Amino acid sequence: MSKVYFISGANRGIGFNIAKILAQRPDVKVIATARNVEAAKDLAELKASTGRVEILQLDVSSEESIDALDAQLKKVAADGVDVFVSNAAIADAYYTVLEAPTKVWTDHYKTNVLGPILLFQVLYPYLAKKKTRQIAFVSSVAGSIGNYFPFSSSAYGQSKAALNYSVKEISSELDAEEFTVISIHPGVVTTDMGNYAVGKISDPNVIGALKELAITPESSATQQVEVFDKLSRESNGKFLNYDGTELVW
Repeated sequence: MSKVYFISGANRGIGFNIAKILAQRPDVKVIATARNVEAAKDLAELKASTGRVEILQLDVSSEESIDALDAQLKKVAADGVDVFVSNAAIADAYYTVLEAPTKVWTDHYKTNVLGPILLFQVLYPYLAKKKTRQIAFVSSVAGSIGNYFPFSSSAYGQSKAALNYSVKEISSELDAEEFTVISIHPGVVTTDMGNYAVGKISDPNVIGALKELAITPESSATQQVEVFDKLSRESNGKFLNYDGTELVW
């Protein structure tokens, strides 16, 4: 029986590269989501070339879209899901707290916190059908309070801190059911979103530091998959870097 991975936001960037790596494995089935399935050409090509990818419509910022997911899952994951990778997110909050408008806060909370939580609620019964029971929420060191980096990302950093809290809570709530639930930092990645972020920064020291840390989407995805492969019950409740080292909440 195939190991089933569910990846949100898999039509480009890190999510697509995770799907691409996993879809090369003969014993894996990938359920990949995209807001616009018809526009997800790379995913369609991956599905055609491997025969191991299912593409579902999902917008994590829309409760209606999340509610409609179960009907799609019943058709492609009736036997359950082994690993849930919550990857879909937005990052467009490069304001100080003083300057950030209300919509920026609410958009980031809706997409980066509430979306993954509601998605987890839908996927839980499918994960419970399998013994693997692994969940990886893609977070960010921008959400680390214990290792705060002096750079204003306002609603983005706050949303990732809130997500991390929920991850810690879920890991505790589902520990008795032998789930393994983690947060993972994907790195400073040269995706469209990452490059856009660098373009919003004016401090040359911060720009230099981020460029020095930058990795490609392919590298981030490869190393994250290695982390997923090594997950064990001892990983439950941890905040991990893409290279597998543990981070400070």
